[in-house]
Parts: sequence; structure tokens; C-alpha cells
Amino acid sequence: MNSKAPSRARIIMLGIGGAASAAFALAGGPKGVRRYLRRLRDDHSRRPALWNRFYAFDWGETTTNNYGFAPAEGDHPQRFQHQMYRELLRLLKAKRLLEPGLKLLEVSCGRGGGLNAFLSAAPGVFDATGLDVAGSAIAFCRGNYGEDEKRRFVEGSALDLPFANASFDVVLNVEASNDYGDRPRFFAEVARVLKPDGVFAYTDNFRSGQAEQMKEELAAAGFAADFTDVTANVAEACRLDSPRRREVIRRQAPLIGRLMFRHQLENYAGIEGSRKYSAFAERRRAYLMTAAVRG
Repeated sequence: MNSKAPSRARIIMLGIGGAASAAFALAGGPKGVRRYLRRLRDDHSRRPALWNRFYAFDWGETTTNNYGFAPAEGDHPQRFQHQMYRELLRLLKAKRLLEPGLKLLEVSCGRGGGLNAFLSAAPGVFDATGLDVAGSAIAFCRGNYGEDEKRRFVEGSALDLPFANASFDVVLNVEASNDYGDRPRFFAEVARVLKPDGVFAYTDNFRSGQAEQMKEELAAAGFAADFTDVTANVAEACRLDSPRRREVIRRQAPLIGRLMFRHQLENYAGIEGSRKYSAFAERRRAYLMTAAVRG
């Protein structure tokens, strides 16, 4: 699950941040914790290093990190997360014919499970590149999936994509853009590396009042977009997947996170009963997706 208020990265930082800093915040009581969280939320310069630390932990077989989409196909433990990628592929198919050799970039690929699901749902179509700011995530992807002429992984920033203009037919971004600190710049970078008439397969979640701002930013970058609201599907995926997510936290999350910040970690994971889950279920946060076409 790669947003600003409450920030997904803020919770990650809290779960993996230094024990001394966390303990100092706790010493200040609830107000101290809130101040600590706000500092972590607002300091985007620290996020690449913290994401690198996050992905350096042993997350077992968990390779796909989003809130999920229901209903989902199959019986894979991460089927709800994989379905999010299949839904974006479905929107992409409605925008253009999928022919072998299409150049695909996923920005913020994380541990690569979503990209792998996307490619598996369209075998032989894409020459794919996965990019992430975390070197530990890229190292995992290279070791887990390998690299060849059809798939490679690159360390780099979403705000300064290390590719030439008009390099890709499709750019994919799943539930990550709220963490970048400068979404208009990210959208401009996506437009730059896309070919004319290229497609931006994009999804993220927003407070009710922020969705219109995002749409304006995307249009300003030169994209024509129709959005699909999948908030109800995401809330249902969170509910159905809550037992697995609790178990992942119990088995894989760093000890300091489990001992000191269990409720925050459950909120980060969107587990049923958390504030994040309630925001989706009560539609105080909207989850939107699009296959936007570059003009």
C-alpha cells in the first residue's frame, strides 16, 4: 500500500522509525505522538530513505501493497491487491488495442507483485520497467523476478523520472501519488515520458474535497480522463482481507511497530474497524481510477 492526511508514509515512518525518536514522542503523551506524526507527514525529504528502510524488512511472501479491490478473481492470498491491477488493465483495454511490444512503466513498483500480476493478465504484450525510489525494493524485484529484455527494474524518483521524452506507451501508478509531495510535477513527468496518445493508468484515494483538485492537476498536465469511483469495492476488499492483514502485521511488522503502534499499523493497512476503513466505508475518502490519455 504505496496519502497525505492521514499519510500512509507517516504510518510507515512511525512503524520503522528510530526507537529513540518514537520513545521521545511517546514521553510527551498523545500530544507528543501527534506532533511527531505531523513532522513525519510533512517532511517529504525523509520519505525515500524511510521507504528504503521499510522495504528492507522481511515481508515474507507479501509483494503487493494496496488496499485491494473486491470482488477478486482466484484464491491467491493477495488476490484483492492483484485485482486492483486487473481493473486498471481493463480500463486500459478500453482505451487502446494491446499489441506485443508496448512499452510499460510502473512508477512506485514496490516489491513488484502488482506489476507481475498486471503482466500475467496480458501475457506477451508489454516490455515492462518497474521504478521505485527505494533501492531495497528494486534489489528485491531483481532477485525475485529477474531481469531480461521484457522486464527490468530501475531505482529513481517519481518527480524526476530517469527516462527520455516519449519513452513509454503506458505509465502505471497505483496508490502512491499522494506520497510524492508534488503531484502536479509528477503528472508533468508522466506526460513527458509518455508517447503522444499514451495512456496513464492511475489510481489513488483522496479526501472528498481533494479529488477535484487532483482532476484539475491531471488536466493541466495535458491528460483527458474519465474517472471510475471504486470506493465501495476498496472498502469491501479491506473488510474481506482484514484477517490476512492482521496476520501479516503480527508475523512480519517490526517489533517496535507491533508493541507501540498496533492501532496505527492497522489503520495503515485499512483493517476493518480502523479510521481508514471507516473513511472508505462512510465515503469520507474517495478511491478513483482512470486510464487517462495524453493529449
